[in-house]
Amino acid sequence: MFLKDATSSEALLEMKACVKCHTPLGFRSYSISSPRDDYDRLAELPAQGIFCNWCHNISEVKHLGDAGYEVAPGGGEDDPSTMLGPFKDAYSDYHPTQYSELHTKSEFCGLCHNVSHAANKLPLEATYDEWKNSPYNTGNPETTVHCQDCHMRQRPGVPSTGKTERPDNPGKAADTGPDREHIWTHYFVGGNAVVTRLLGGTVNAEMAVERLQNAADLEIVKEDEYKEGLSHIKVKVINSGAGHYLPTGLTEVRKMWLAVSITDAHNREIMRSGMLDQKGTIEKDAVIYNTVLGNEDGPVANVALADRILYDHRIPPKGYRIEKYSFDIPANASFPLKVTATLKYRSISQPFADEILGDKSIEIPVIDMVSVTDIIGQ
Repeated sequence: MFLKDATSSEALLEMKACVKCHTPLGFRSYSISSPRDDYDRLAELPAQGIFCNWCHNISEVKHLGDAGYEVAPGGGEDDPSTMLGPFKDAYSDYHPTQYSELHTKSEFCGLCHNVSHAANKLPLEATYDEWKNSPYNTGNPETTVHCQDCHMRQRPGVPSTGKTERPDNPGKAADTGPDREHIWTHYFVGGNAVVTRLLGGTVNAEMAVERLQNAADLEIVKEDEYKEGLSHIKVKVINSGAGHYLPTGLTEVRKMWLAVSITDAHNREIMRSGMLDQKGTIEKDAVIYNTVLGNEDGPVANVALADRILYDHRIPPKGYRIEKYSFDIPANASFPLKVTATLKYRSISQPFADEILGDKSIEIPVIDMVSVTDIIGQ
């Protein structure tokens, strides 16, 4: 579908840029250059996408974002590459080792987690910049919280977000290595509970849910009095746990939204917003947190065709948005009223998944990130 849409030179250039981060060895070995290529013909190692040696061979930053780095590969078994990492005393019988300060900082993650359109330089993903400009980046090495401090401390049952503890993970980096106070975990979990599960990563999918459920908070802001007629309620959505915007990354595809309902004492519906219909479509009046990309013709689903951001309604790190809802309280309503607000998330909308996957479409899970209930009109 999207491959057929990309016909201009700019769109084709952007499509080719994807493989630089997702299949770096395949790209740099000239095995592939575009999503149009036959990935089934890749050799075993580049077919793995991002593998251990690739990250631990990154030796130079040329520019942040868009795979702006160099690697220092070895020459085979007789000349193995030097493994770069966070330990100053690492040793191996099989390859040279060297301490790398880069591997301990967010700049390492920013090498690929800032993405701009290859032709027109439109910022498509700005996760690193969102962190860089956030309160988590204090400028003080003692207090700055780097990407690794959340995403490489998480393990099952320990979400390690900005609103939770981020404890050390004691252990060994290698079977014969010394006991260390902290070993960086390598689950690399974000908010994707779809692809990981499809690939058999049940643990990673469950950890994605844990991360999402420790990323935000909700508060219901009430008026002084509620009675028959037009009334209002506010919901404060707080990014209390993510070191970047909520959501981040491919935010024209990912969806986070508010589902709000108000019922009276006899459970009769007074108001609702943000519910899903039978096809998985979010109600039109819902508050949705995402970005919309487009060009002179309007919104586009294919990022290769985009040259501008038409809309951006998201929540910055340690920031919040207050959403206002108006509703009518009928004369026969029984007080008190119950307000329930739930912040929901899914990696891709169900209608979009159905459109691009066709007969191979799957059910996209909807994750309740946080929910709050309050009583009004007592």
